[in-house]
Amino acid sequence: MVHVPPYQAPDNYQHADDRNCLLLGDMVSQQLIEKKRKDHEVQRTVRSVAVGSLYIAPFVTFIYNFVDKVFGPSQAPSAAFKKMGIISMFSPFTSAGYIACNNLLQGNPIEKTLYQWRHDLPTIVLTGYKIWLPTHFFLLTVIPLPYRMSLSNVVGVAWTGYLTYAANRDTRTTQLQKIGTVVEEEVG
Repeated sequence: MVHVPPYQAPDNYQHADDRNCLLLGDMVSQQLIEKKRKDHEVQRTVRSVAVGSLYIAPFVTFIYNFVDKVFGPSQAPSAAFKKMGIISMFSPFTSAGYIACNNLLQGNPIEKTLYQWRHDLPTIVLTGYKIWLPTHFFLLTVIPLPYRMSLSNVVGVAWTGYLTYAANRDTRTTQLQKIGTVVEEEVG
């Protein structure tokens, strides 16, 4: 694997790493968390990689490039806090976009996306803050630039495992079926 610093990486490296994180994260989610073993949903994994390629990677690259242009490559704690603030402001959009793109690629009605935004997104974003704020602080203040990508990728695989699990779990099936029934009644 090529080690390229995340905040100075060419966009194609960032996109490849984001796709790999989503691929591995969904596999971890299905195999270790959901214990699907032989029932692995390949379409779901492909969908996660597609969302990573078309939305997550370009958006995250934009955020990191924006932060670097505004604050520069400083490793001072004050610069780290500023960078973390900017990254935190964009975090809800990354998670909300993942949910929306995932539902769109599944052909789900907009009501399911809105339901997940209301009920799941706050928990997903708070969990993301618990994982990524300490990680970014550690990356930006302690880890030398050449090694940041490696640590970011490890945390990224764990995070995407959680994200794909949270966006695809079936614990809300009854409520979502009711939403689908309501939609069909309104349309019909």
